[in-house]
Amino acid sequence: MLPLFLKQLALGPMQNFVYLVGDPESKEAAVVDPAWNVPAILKDLTDEGYRLTHVLLSHGHYDHINGVEEIVEKTDATVCAEKGELEEFIYEGAGGMVIPRSSLKKTSVAESVRVGALEIQMIHTPGHTPGSRCMLIRPKTGGQAQALLTGDTLFVGTIGRCDFPYSSPKDLFHSLGKVKKLDHDTVFYPGHDYGSRSSNTLGNEKKTNPFLMADSVEDFLQLVRH
Repeated sequence: MLPLFLKQLALGPMQNFVYLVGDPESKEAAVVDPAWNVPAILKDLTDEGYRLTHVLLSHGHYDHINGVEEIVEKTDATVCAEKGELEEFIYEGAGGMVIPRSSLKKTSVAESVRVGALEIQMIHTPGHTPGSRCMLIRPKTGGQAQALLTGDTLFVGTIGRCDFPYSSPKDLFHSLGKVKKLDHDTVFYPGHDYGSRSSNTLGNEKKTNPFLMADSVEDFLQLVRH
């Protein structure tokens, strides 16, 4: 059995990471948070021999979704997001960009997504936005660590902003608690290149990221305020 296909693309003026995730057996793939350069994203998939079946959204901010309409126009991909995020941030534009409901041919709010034989668990992690999600991918092959795509919930060395009117620092603390319970050898991949490296294991991050080291909501809020 072939290993998981996971590719990190650095695109756009805001240091975004876009991810390609695929099942190497069926050659079906998903793109996570497509933005800034859709031709480059689709070319990369074609060059790797994959067919795009899903668009997975960590949340609905403009810098993570500005390529969705173009992707959907050019493919038959299903757009997957948390229900409230889809309604308020994508259709109504709370995240800075409106995508008309009529332009998305197929959508899903399911808590798991199957891309070929690959199952991707969608973990609701509110805080940065109410409908933020992290995506857990467990490879079928032994010897390959599971991957967690964290969007703007967790970065290397820090966390996503939680000072927007719709954000909740307390929710973010509890969401990070879910992340901390995952296996220490899980490799997480953030939504932006804001850290000293482009990814990290959760085990390492829990020892170095002050926000993950906060034991209480009070300690966490004190860090956020500073």
